Order: sequence, then structure tokens, then C-alpha cells
Amino acid sequence: LVTEQTDRGLPPRKDLRDAVQEIEATPYVPESYNKTKTIIRQSEMFDFTSQQGRMARELNKKVSIKMDDVDLETIIFQIGDKEQINFVADRSLEAFKQKLSINFDDVRLGEFLDYISRNFDLQFQIGDDLIWIVDGKDMTKAIEETRIYRLRKGFVLPAIFGADETTKTETRKKSGDVTTVTVQKAKSFVRDGAGGAPSIESAIKKFFKGTEYEIDYERNIILATGTREQLSVLERIIEEYDRHLQQVLIEARFITVSEAAFLQLGALWETGRNPSSESRSSEDLLGFGPENIGLGLQETFNNILDRDNLSVTLTALEQEGETQTLSAPRLTLINNLPATISDGKVQYYYEEYTITQTTTDRSVVASLVPKGAPKQITSGVKLDVLASIGGDGQSIYLALSPEVNQDVQLVPFASVSDASGNSFEIRLPESRTQSLSTRVIVQSGQTVVMGGVLEREQSTYVESVPILGKIPLIGAAFRRRTEVDKPRYLLIFVTATLLSESGEFLRYEEIPEGEPLSFRSLR
Repeated sequence: LVTEQTDRGLPPRKDLRDAVQEIEATPYVPESYNKTKTIIRQSEMFDFTSQQGRMARELNKKVSIKMDDVDLETIIFQIGDKEQINFVADRSLEAFKQKLSINFDDVRLGEFLDYISRNFDLQFQIGDDLIWIVDGKDMTKAIEETRIYRLRKGFVLPAIFGADETTKTETRKKSGDVTTVTVQKAKSFVRDGAGGAPSIESAIKKFFKGTEYEIDYERNIILATGTREQLSVLERIIEEYDRHLQQVLIEARFITVSEAAFLQLGALWETGRNPSSESRSSEDLLGFGPENIGLGLQETFNNILDRDNLSVTLTALEQEGETQTLSAPRLTLINNLPATISDGKVQYYYEEYTITQTTTDRSVVASLVPKGAPKQITSGVKLDVLASIGGDGQSIYLALSPEVNQDVQLVPFASVSDASGNSFEIRLPESRTQSLSTRVIVQSGQTVVMGGVLEREQSTYVESVPILGKIPLIGAAFRRRTEVDKPRYLLIFVTATLLSESGEFLRYEEIPEGEPLSFRSLR
């Protein structure tokens, strides 16, 4: 009773206590948060064949007809009676009065009706259970329908943000007409040259003859209106274009090796050497014996390595201890779309300057002020690459442009002095650039080796005896100066590997001629 609070009030009601407990027991985030849900993917999101009615399937029947000098009306309706096809037509059509002789065996019915449609100006409107025959010159009688197609794959669209700047210009002519021109400037953050419209949209615009269509990029939906024949063309376009885009994994390695390791691995690429003429023992698989210096891995003539040989080559280089890896970038790119990757340090400098003067009672002070926007220069490595996959899936056409920019520094370019004797130094960048551009054809998993550019690593080392080496005059006897001049070679390894839709490495096997092409996973 002594410790009890007299002002605590009445206890809360039971419903209020239950509500408080329920609030405390309820989690702040849903149970599904940060969990992975597995969805079984269907092979097709829609089936064009299942949308066809019975009459559309009947057009694939093979028919045989032999008639001589018979009007078109009789021919069509006799085929309908024989094949149980429901034709509906206006018998007053002018084309029905024309006569012709036919004699064919085992011909698809749809092909025969296409011939009649082209040569007699008739339209065959295919329904679920009927085929209407109307005048081909009168498009108002065409039966149209609207269909919705949900695509399985996405689109390759330009990677741009909204317009940063919009300029609107109005031009008024003497006649009173006003012409308005709007210019929008947008920045592309992926400069791969992707077209303004996806390739499927360009194909639809060119080959689809229906009334209208619309593409919803956010929902991957195509809405189209047209006749069944026109929509069948659209469906064939969708079926061919709505497929997985082939991708290529590019792995690059920029390394420098010493002259000894370079010659030992046979990377001099001597054109006159015949590797088959050199013999090797089973113990000297890498050719490191003195009689095989320069022969290397016997891959130096075509400069192409497969994965196994590349692994052996790089392992041998690392064991020598005479290598330095500058960078090892990796990137994945879509077929026939360029990509770039860079790794380095960016420095800025000015190319234009102005001199400003500040006048006081006793002196005139001048200063050098930069003008305009600063320019940038990057030190490091950069790789521009374009991969084009052959139709056979075996060959990859590579356009490569590697570049190594080193030893970037700002050096004095000019000096400006004012009347007071103050001097200002203008500095501009100086660097060492190694680059090449080439095209090469490789197979999936193979590596192309480029380089051989020579650079010299010059350094000076001074060794001295403590204290004695610093004594004037006689200190030189206790010091030793060593100048080191090491030539180094730049080698660039680029590996191109095809990727499956699920991300596996693909490599096609060599098969005898005439057999179907197959592939196996590398993982």
C-alpha cells in the first residue's frame, strides 16, 4: 500500500487490452518481405495455333481437283461440299462468272485460295466456322478484329533520361502561318547505338498491313486490329522476333611481362617458325627447355588460345614472377551492340586561361584564371568491344579496341609573367598511350592474344653504408648506384564466351558434315 500509486486510474477495458496486444504481436513488415518466390515458367505465354478456328485449320488440308472450263463459283462450292467447308458468298460477284480449267493433285487448299484471291480480286474472310467471300476491291466489307498479344521478352530501347533542355522556336510567315520547332536535348547513359524503336516495331510497321496497332513497352503488350490474314502476318513476326537475344561474356586481361618471360613463352609471334618441326618430350610439355625457347605453347602463329591453353599460359606467367596485372575487366554484351569498360583515374585540366589584374594604390597584381569547361584525361585501361554471333552459333566476330594510358602527369607548357615579376605556369597533360584496333573471328570459349608493345621500366637504386656513405668526399667510396633498365611487353587476352538464356557458358562441338548442330554446357 505504501508503494502503490494512488493516481494510476482505473485498469483498461478488456477490449482495449486485446487491441494493444494485437498491435504488439503484429509484425511491422509483411511475412513475404525479403523472401524468394519460385515461379514455374511456361514454355509459351500464348499459342497462335490454339487461337485458330476450324476453318483456319481446314486450309491446311491437301485437295485434288480436276475440272475443265468451269466457272469459279462451281469450283469453289464443289470444293466446299467435298471437304465440308462452309463458304458464304454473293453469287452476283463478277469473278464468279469467269471460267477456268484446273488440274492439281495433293495441293494445300490455302495455297489455291491465295491464287484465286490474287488473280480474281476476291477476299476470303476466315471465321471460326465460316469463310466469307467478298469483293477484294471493297475494303469496307473486310471483317476485322482486335487481338492482344503478350510478349515473353523485353525490348532493347535507347538508354536515355528525359530531356535536360527544351528549346521552342516559333516562326511566323507573312501569310500568318506559324511554324513551331521544338528541340529537346537528352543524355544517353548507355551509348550503344540502340535504335529509337525496337526491331520488332520496325518490322511491324513495314510488313503489317492492318488498320492500326499499339505497343505498350511497360507491359510488353501489342494490340492490333486487322483481318485474320493480316493478323496472321503479325503473329509470324511476333513468333520470330519475340525470342531470347544472344549474349556474349567478354573477359579481358591486361598484363605486362618481362622480356625473358615474353621470349620464353614464344609470344614474339615469329611468322617463319613452324611449330610442328620442333620436338618435345613428355616431361617438357610447356617448352621451357633451352632448346625450345621462343616456341611457347605452339599457339603463337594464329594468336588464338582455348580455355585450357589460356589457363596454362597465365599460370606459367604467374609462376615466373615477372608479370604484372594492370586490370581484368569482365562484361556481358548483347549480340551486335557495342560496349565499353574502363578502369582508371580521371584528371582535369584547362586549355584556356585569361589574365586578370587587380590595381591598388601601390601595386598591380595579376592572376591567371581558367576559362571555359575543364577537359579530362584518364589514366588506366579501356576496352571497346563489339561481338557479332554467326548464324551457326560457332563463330563470334569481334571488333576490339583496347587502350592503356599510363604515366599521366601535368608538365609545364608555358610561363606567363606580369610587370611585377610574378610568374604563372601553365601545365598540360603528358601521358604514354598504347592502343590497337582490330577484328578477329573466334569460337565460343577461345581467347585472342594481342599486344607485344614494348615499354622500358627504368629506375635507379642507391645503396650505401649507414653514416659512412654521407661523409663528404670519401662517402662515394661507401655508396653504390645501380641503374636498372627492364624492357616490358604489354599483352592483352580477350576471351569471348556465348551465354545461354539461363546464364550457362555455351561451346559448340565440331560435328561431321550433314549432322545437326549441337552444343554442350561448360558448367
